Amino acid sequence: MSWQRALAVAALVTAWPATGAAHGREPMIGQIAFDPSDRDHFVLRGTWAFLTTRDGGDTFTWSCAIAIDYDRLTEDPPIAITASGRIAVGTFDGLRSSSARGCEYLDAPGDAWGTYAIDVQRDPHDDAGLWVAMSPGDRGNTLIHSTNEGESFEVAHTFEAGVLERVRVAPNDPMRIYVSGAIPRTSMETRHVFVFHSEDRGATFAPVEIPLTSEERNAHVVAVDPTDSDRALVRMTRIVTDEVPERLLLTEDGGRTFTTVLEALEIIAVVFSHDGERVWAGSWDGGFHRSDDSGRTFTTLDPDLRVRCLAERATDAGESELFVCVDELTNDYAVGRSYDGGESIAPMWAFSAVENVTGCDGCSVVGAVCPAYWPDVLYDIATIGGLDGGPLPGPTDAGPLMCGEAGIPFDASLPRPDAGMHTPTARCGCVAGGATRRRVWVLGLLLGFAELARRRRQR
Repeated sequence: MSWQRALAVAALVTAWPATGAAHGREPMIGQIAFDPSDRDHFVLRGTWAFLTTRDGGDTFTWSCAIAIDYDRLTEDPPIAITASGRIAVGTFDGLRSSSARGCEYLDAPGDAWGTYAIDVQRDPHDDAGLWVAMSPGDRGNTLIHSTNEGESFEVAHTFEAGVLERVRVAPNDPMRIYVSGAIPRTSMETRHVFVFHSEDRGATFAPVEIPLTSEERNAHVVAVDPTDSDRALVRMTRIVTDEVPERLLLTEDGGRTFTTVLEALEIIAVVFSHDGERVWAGSWDGGFHRSDDSGRTFTTLDPDLRVRCLAERATDAGESELFVCVDELTNDYAVGRSYDGGESIAPMWAFSAVENVTGCDGCSVVGAVCPAYWPDVLYDIATIGGLDGGPLPGPTDAGPLMCGEAGIPFDASLPRPDAGMHTPTARCGCVAGGATRRRVWVLGLLLGFAELARRRRQR
């Protein structure tokens, strides 16, 4: 984080009064990322925080958006978890990577920083591998690749024209990579959208243009069959206020030809089953659909369910475990699980279950900064009716003391000027993740401004 960025974040913090308009979007869960090395560890990406479980979903800790350094009002950063449990986060400013415990987030090196990291995917053939689509908009876009969990990157391919949007690697073929994006309209040319496929691990790409229907905006390659690299699904996006259904396209010849297989409003989530036999698709505005023939045809499981994200994996016994994120305004849960193909969904987590437990000691950025934002979290959750007397806040330190003092307990129902904030002491030179002197200075700046903002809210 540069000092200019730190000042900008600090200015944003002080501008947050305690009003509904200031909080902007309703809280929701928009992505689930699995740890390839630890089945019990996965992360829910929310608009306001990351929620982390290390016991298979029984309990969660939280990391606030400002400590991760994404804007909760405008960003839905893509995330991926690598072999050692690190979380890679794509932000408007570039890629950020957490420590193994998720208590520190640092800027990625080289080509992964300084421009929009619009999509992030863990390599399904290498648990330490990452593929990141970098989309500056005003110059050539790049597909970059890391084999060491983001410690370093190399440019796999440069796209001279257009704006990249998505990258997907075929789970059964490390050489097959799909990317998609658009060439914006100019005074001389109409808008064009493309799906590119590579058969040599990104060294070369063959483009296929997809003709746009009225008011379509972009092509997002959203899923690749885990058992057949020639089969992939592409969402044809529209603006969010458009009342015309979007198209979901299927290719079965590696991106050379496409067929429309589903039409629905804002198809926000699509996922193949781990065996490639089923596909689930969900609409933001309502509609939960399933295909039992690898994406060729779909039936509707629930016409009203407002889906926010989908994720699937195999259980230890090889059965399907489907995660479904939904709109809690119209349901009594935010994330549920299904073991019968989506026929029934059991609630797993609701916003009323959120607790003020970061799992990080007060010497870390997450442990020091996030407790001050607990009143904001409670306010946001209350706006969706997720509170009934409020959750019971827990201590901000749920693990062994690493260095310095632990985060202090905080009762958000009785905020006090001296509660909820913990300034790292001089002993914090051993912050997890190898924080530099610059990082400690930025943390101090953020803490100071956060305290001012909190006192303003109290007045």
